[in-house]
Amino acid sequence: MAAKKILLFVEGEPNSPNGDLRKGLIDLLQKQLKGQLPKIIIGGGYSQGGKTQTVHKFKTNKLNADIALVLVDLDKPENERENDLKELELLDVKDNVFYMIQEMESWFLSQPDVLDKFYGVDKNKKQVSDKIPKKKPADIEHPDEVLKRITENSQKGEYHKIKHAVELLKLLDADKLANDFIDFKNLIEKIKSCV
Repeated sequence: MAAKKILLFVEGEPNSPNGDLRKGLIDLLQKQLKGQLPKIIIGGGYSQGGKTQTVHKFKTNKLNADIALVLVDLDKPENERENDLKELELLDVKDNVFYMIQEMESWFLSQPDVLDKFYGVDKNKKQVSDKIPKKKPADIEHPDEVLKRITENSQKGEYHKIKHAVELLKLLDADKLANDFIDFKNLIEKIKSCV
């Protein structure tokens, strides 16, 4: 029996000179999937229409995959999931839709030890983790802006959505991520069940 062709459409900037988001995701997913990786298609970042463009590519699925999955930012609280699925006309395929709640940056905020290791201390010898709001990362609104603010005086400088995201994805603990974010866990389980 031939292996199924699985495509994972991911919201993000393709072909950036600042880094390869696809490679960062492969490194992260490899920790859980051990060679059973889907083909990752970066659907588009903010300048290309972001979530809307990624969802469009997922829906049209011109690459003739056996199974198409999509991973996008929710950009709002978790309780808005159903509304987002309706707005994007994805209710009929919701089992193949996975969200980064509220954004990929929530994943980074959920692992303060990774942020401290990557960014080091600021000019006042404070760690980045000391500045993270004391709430569940999925509940932090605009986590990308929070990450920029808490890293602006760090040794690596302010968080960069592509360059730093690629490096941070590689450093994340995939087991912890699966425990903290149900959509990441469900994405991994879905891919494993399709292989």
